[in-house]
Amino acid sequence: MAISKNPLLKGLKGTINKEIVVRDFFGKTILSGYPDMSNVKRSSKQKRQTDRMRKANIEVDSILKDEQKRNEAQVRLNVQRNRLRPALLSEVLLRLGKESQT
Repeated sequence: MAISKNPLLKGLKGTINKEIVVRDFFGKTILSGYPDMSNVKRSSKQKRQTDRMRKANIEVDSILKDEQKRNEAQVRLNVQRNRLRPALLSEVLLRLGKESQT
């Protein structure tokens, strides 16, 4: 892990070619290696949640691609266009959670 004072990296956050991670930590720019998650063993609960999130994102994407469904959802959820995706995701995740309990 390195602390950079380079002005070009100031305010930069994210990854560079999945090799370097740049983050802002209490006003300092930190550079570190990309984490190797290949040996991580996920629990069955984590796998279920990942699958649930994947299904929800697929459903939300299909709603957002269809203009009529998107407009209906925006009216139903009473949100601005830029807040529609998180509101839809929340709604779909709640429904999927209820379905899995039954």
